Formats: sequence, structure tokens, C-alpha cells
Amino acid sequence: MAEHRTLEIVNWTMIAGIAIAALLLFHRTGMTFAWRSAGVPAFAMIASLVLGGYYRLFRHDEALGSTLIAAAQVVAYTAAAMPLSYLTASLGGPLWDAALLSSDLSLGLDWRAYLGFVNAHPALGLGLTLAYQSLLPQLILAVAALGFTRREQEMGIFLGAAILSGIIVIVLSGAMPAMPVFTHLGLQPGDYSNLAPASGELHVPLLNALRSGTLRLISLDDAMGIIAFPSYHAALGVIFGVAFWSVPRLRWLALVLNAMLIAATPIDGGHYFVDVLAGVAVAAISLAAMHSLSSISVSRLREAPAVA
Repeated sequence: MAEHRTLEIVNWTMIAGIAIAALLLFHRTGMTFAWRSAGVPAFAMIASLVLGGYYRLFRHDEALGSTLIAAAQVVAYTAAAMPLSYLTASLGGPLWDAALLSSDLSLGLDWRAYLGFVNAHPALGLGLTLAYQSLLPQLILAVAALGFTRREQEMGIFLGAAILSGIIVIVLSGAMPAMPVFTHLGLQPGDYSNLAPASGELHVPLLNALRSGTLRLISLDDAMGIIAFPSYHAALGVIFGVAFWSVPRLRWLALVLNAMLIAATPIDGGHYFVDVLAGVAVAAISLAAMHSLSSISVSRLREAPAVA
């Protein structure tokens, strides 16, 4: 078995764990899932798996096979993690906004001042918004770039770190729920008239419905991110930057883009600065964990013939 396939198994195991946790929370909360909304993701996952297995086993095209299997993992993870984040949010609990804002100020980070600065430079604000919205294109490009350049081990680390960081932020967001900064501060569009935040307060009605119990049916249709602390965008910005660093032609462009993505997160995502710092820390922990697993798997596979 190729070395990178060990990480594939680890990643599938984490995805299965997310799905099981979601099923258990569905049972506990009494909420229901719109299974019909899972039809397209299920088809995409199965098709990618079948084609990936075909190209890997019968055409001996490891690059295409691994890329397709990675795509299947992305679809499966997204379809499992989104309901879990909703279910976690539905558990309620006191909001941590006041504590998070206080933490910002204690670090000398003034969110209102940052909003004012970006609002005074609308061209910068537009660039940050575009960077914030680049996650999906970056994800597609990262899977293709790592897969077709035969960086399968880096692919496993990249996806594993994204999945593990997702698990961590979902758990922490359930323990420390929060609203967007715009909502907590009572800001109006006139307070940032030159900006059009990508997310801002977009998910507030959904989050309120989950917390109040008025939303009982979870669907993948029109699903959106609702996590405040830690920032998953910030975590993915770090993870994408590390993934693209292994592709020389893309590394510097990706570094700038993801630095802008992280800088955009406070306003376009409505995050406190400590949300962003926590997201970066989660990414570092997840990447370190996956690199350690990768090193262990490589060592064991290389030692196996000698033991035999």
C-alpha cells in the first residue's frame, strides 16, 4: 500500500466519526435531516470513489485516482460536518460575545477601529472580500494541483488538517457560541457604508432559529457556515497556504491570497480578532498532528520489509 493511503484511511475515519456524531445528536435533539438534500452530494461522492478506484486499480493512474478519491472525501466531509455544526449550535448555551470582545481589547485589538480603517479604503475592502470568498476555488485548485503533481502525501495532510480543524472548531463553537461582531455591537449598514461584507450578519436568523428551537429540519440545501469562535476561515487560510507552498508555481500567489483572506475574516466574517487567532492556532495544531501521523506511517511502512 502506498504511503499516502494510510492518511486516506485516517481521513475517512474522521469523516465517519463526524457522521456518527451527527446521527447521535439528531437522536438526542429530536431534530430531523432532509435526506433528499443529500442526494446530489451522495451521487458526487460515490461517482468520485468509483472513478477513483477504477483509475487507481485498473488504469494504474495514481494521480487521477488519488485526486478523485480526495474529491470524494471533500464532498463527504462537507455533507457530514455542516449538519453537525447546526446540531451543535442548536444546543444553545450562553453567548460569549462580551468575553470575546473584552479579550480583543485586552490584546490592544480594536475591532471598530479596524472597521473604520477598511471602510475608509473601499478598494482594500473589495480586495479583502474577494479573498474571503476564495475558499471554494482554492479548494478545487488545491485538490487538483496536489493530485496531478503527484503530491499525494501532501494531499492527505492538507485534507486531514482541514477535517481535523473542522472537528475542533465545531466542538469549541458549541462550548463557546457567539454572534457576529456586527450584531453584538448593534451596527447598521450606515456604519460601514463603503463595504459589503461577504458574510457579516447573513447567518444570524439561522443561528437564532437553531438556538431557539424553531428550526427543527436540517437540510444541505443553501447551507452556510455559522461558526464564530474559532474562525474556520482563518484556520483554512493557514492550511491552504501550507498546502500550496509545496507547489512552487502557486506558493507566493497563494501566500498573498490567504494572508488577505485571514485579514478579511474580522469584517467579512463578522469575527472577533480572538476568533481569528484561535483559528490560526487550531490550524497549527491540526497540521502538526497530520504531519506527525504522516511521519509515523512513512516510518512504519519503510521498516515493514526489514521486520518481515
